Amino acid sequence: MLRRTFLLAAGASALSACSAPQEELSETQDGEGTPILLRHARYLKLERHDGYVVARLRAPVADQSGGQAKEQEAVLVLAPREGPEPKLPAGLRDAALIRTPVTRIAANAGSDEAYLGQLGVKDRLVAVGGRVSFDDEVRRGVIEGRIGQIGYNWHAPPNLDVLLAARPDVFLMRLSDLAHTPVLDRARRLGLVVAPTFAEDEPTYLGRAEWIRLHGMLTGREAQADRLISQIEARVEALKAAAAARPAVPTLWAYPAGGDRWVATVRGAEQAYLSDAGGRNLLLRPEDPRRWSSETLATEQILPVAEQAQVWIVGDLHAAPPRSTVVEGLSPAFRAGRLFANTGRSNLPANAYDWYQTAFVRPDWVLADFVKALHPDLVDEPFRFLKPVPRGAYR
Repeated sequence: MLRRTFLLAAGASALSACSAPQEELSETQDGEGTPILLRHARYLKLERHDGYVVARLRAPVADQSGGQAKEQEAVLVLAPREGPEPKLPAGLRDAALIRTPVTRIAANAGSDEAYLGQLGVKDRLVAVGGRVSFDDEVRRGVIEGRIGQIGYNWHAPPNLDVLLAARPDVFLMRLSDLAHTPVLDRARRLGLVVAPTFAEDEPTYLGRAEWIRLHGMLTGREAQADRLISQIEARVEALKAAAAARPAVPTLWAYPAGGDRWVATVRGAEQAYLSDAGGRNLLLRPEDPRRWSSETLATEQILPVAEQAQVWIVGDLHAAPPRSTVVEGLSPAFRAGRLFANTGRSNLPANAYDWYQTAFVRPDWVLADFVKALHPDLVDEPFRFLKPVPRGAYR
C-alpha cells in the first residue's frame, strides 16, 4: 500500500503544462479541427471534427526507480459506432480509432472506475485492477468472476492474457510507471485499443475531474459529463468564496509514518485543498514540478510549527502510531480535538479506500470536507472523505 502513496505523490507533482485554459477557436491554423474548451485539464485536448472527435493525451511519466520523467502521448479518434469509418487526414493515420459509445471497458486504476461510476456506466466494465474496488457492485463482480482482474497500475503491468479474454472495446490504462510502457506497446500490437490515462497526473484537482469529459465522450454520456463538471466548478467556486471571507486557519496535514517520521503534504493539488478551504499550511513549500506533493519529515521538523496548528489532518490509510513524540502536548489541534483523517470512505475488510477513486472525480465533495473541518459553520452536510479522529488514537 505504500507504493500506492508513492505513485499518487509522484502523479500529483508531475510536470505542469501551460497555465492558461485551452481556448475555443473556430478553426486551428493547421486545420486540426475545432478545439473543445477545457478550463482545467492540461494533459488532455479535445478537438471536434466533422463526424468524429480527436482526443490528444500527453503527460510526463516518471520511472518509479528514480529516473527522469519522459513524456508519453497518444492520439485517439472517437467516431460513432453507427455509420461508415471516418476518412482521416494523413496526420491521424497512426491514431487509435474507437467506435463510440463503447460498451465493454477495461481499466487498471480505481480512478477510471470512479469516472465511469459517476456517469452511471460501471456495468460496462469487463476487467479492472483487482478485488479492492470501493464500489460494492464492481468488487462483487470481480469476486464472482464476471469481471476480470488485470492488476492495478500501482502494483504491476496489466495481465494481457486476461485483457485478451475480456475483449474490451477500450482499455483505459493508467500509465504510472515508464517501466510499464513496453506492455502498453505490446497490448496494441496484439490488437487491443489502449487509451493511456493521465488524469491522476494533473497538477490541479479540477484538472483531474475534467477528464470525465473524455469518459463521457467514450461512453455516449457527453451531456451528463458536461453537466457534472459544471456542477463541480460551481460548488468549488462557492466554497472557495465562502472560505476566503474568513481568516486563514493555521493547519497541518501530516500523518505519522512510524519511527518518529511524518509524511507531510507541502505542495500540489492536495495542498490546494487546504488553501482553497481557508487554511494556512504551516509546512507549505514552493511549487516544484520535480518534487512530490508530500515530504517525509522528522518529528523535530514538525515540533516548531505544531504549537501553531489549530486543525490537523493527522490520519491516512498508511498512518502508523507515532513513537515517543510530544506533539500532542504542543498542538492546539490535539488539545481541542480538531484532528481529522482522510479515511472517511473506507471499507477496511475489503482493503478498499475511496480516496484513490471517487476523490479524483468529485473534488467538490473533498473541498466541502476541508471547509467543514476548518470552518464548521460554512458547511452543513456530513463529512464524506474526512472524519474526526479521537485524540486517544494518537497518544
